[in-house]
Amino acid sequence: MPGELQISEAVARGYPPAVLYLRNDETVTTEVCAFNYFSIFMKDNPDVDAHVWFFDGAGKQAGYFHKELGVDGQLQLLTSELCPRVSGTVAMTLVPKHETRLRPGRKVTTGYYAQYFSPHGAITLSHEREPVAAAPFPTSAWMQSYLTRFLKESGVVLVNSCMAPEGVSVGTARLMALDGTALGERVLPEIAPMGAARISTLDLFPEAERLVGASEGFALEFKGTNIASPFSYYEFANGKFSLHHF
Repeated sequence: MPGELQISEAVARGYPPAVLYLRNDETVTTEVCAFNYFSIFMKDNPDVDAHVWFFDGAGKQAGYFHKELGVDGQLQLLTSELCPRVSGTVAMTLVPKHETRLRPGRKVTTGYYAQYFSPHGAITLSHEREPVAAAPFPTSAWMQSYLTRFLKESGVVLVNSCMAPEGVSVGTARLMALDGTALGERVLPEIAPMGAARISTLDLFPEAERLVGASEGFALEFKGTNIASPFSYYEFANGKFSLHHF
């Protein structure tokens, strides 16, 4: 899109965007929020540019947003107004208008989070997690427990935070008992760079109810490549929805 900052440029300048889940449909809409935290420790020229990129589940860029933030400036952006039917990922960074000396290391502390709404109002939020990766990376095992009584309503959201063309996410999922016993394993579907996938527990493991049995809880484990911290979710027939990072 003309005039936009490219993610690769933001990464090269030392301000890699943080990546979060994006969902806009009849059940959930996403708002992204940020605070100009540079105002706190930069007394001269603290103004910044907020840059936001939107991608669909297949990793295709679906939108871009830019806004200048002054001293103590804030951003509250309803992404459904820009991408009303897009679910995938949203990446965001703050870039100072005037280069400044910051301590070495990744500069991804943006004061950035996403807030997820349903027709019943705000349901949950998630702060920034992993930054966009310029090259493929291995993913160690992520594991999260779930309540068996909500097994049918449960699932996982997997986000690929790698922007490299060769950075497709691959991996495995395991259904686990809470005592650490593996109950089942399957290969995950591939996720394109900057894409995302929402998968129910029963889609992953159709026999999960039988395998988990009478246990009060179970766990899902994911590992492979290019998988950012997954989200667990419950989605109920009455429209209520919860979403949490592993």
